[in-house]
Amino acid sequence: LIDAPVCDTLMAKGGFNGKSFRYTGMIGMHGTKASNLGVSQCDLLIALGARFSDRVIGNPKRFAEGAKVIHIDVDAAEINKNVIVDFPVVGDAKKVLSRLISELNKQNHSEWMKQIEDAKKRYPKMMEPEILSCPYVIDRVFEKTQGNAIMVTDVGQHQMWTAQYYFYNEPYQLITSGGLGTMGYGLGAAVGAKGGRPDK
Repeated sequence: LIDAPVCDTLMAKGGFNGKSFRYTGMIGMHGTKASNLGVSQCDLLIALGARFSDRVIGNPKRFAEGAKVIHIDVDAAEINKNVIVDFPVVGDAKKVLSRLISELNKQNHSEWMKQIEDAKKRYPKMMEPEILSCPYVIDRVFEKTQGNAIMVTDVGQHQMWTAQYYFYNEPYQLITSGGLGTMGYGLGAAVGAKGGRPDK
């Protein structure tokens, strides 16, 4: 409805289809240039359930400094914690969005979408397909599974590569310790994921 690009954070993987033309990738220090430029240059930022962690925002004074920020979160403690927002909304994202959608008319932001698409083309994710590398392996896993696997990681660089090079079709496909960064998380999580979804 609002004809806008969409980025995500590590813990939001699969909340928006990673193969959509609107998707720009992850934001922040491990994010894509297109996502970071988009947030830096937008005039309105709608954040759903975001913690605005230091890995996402960098310098809080410079984060989305030209934008009005709408922050929708079920936890009131997250509002204005790391980023001062213009329009705080405390509530369940699904309920809040349902009410907002009923008030919206279809928008046309084709120039903005073209600018973002140009940034995606100008700054693609780097990968060398001639050599065996972790990004290449994850890209091939995505290709073979068509984005339908449950990906489980421990913490560290491979966690970021899995977030960057695998495109998630739906929520709960990336099982990772994103908030606490608990080393050793991966093995137990993999056993749990297979136990919970033996068909995958």
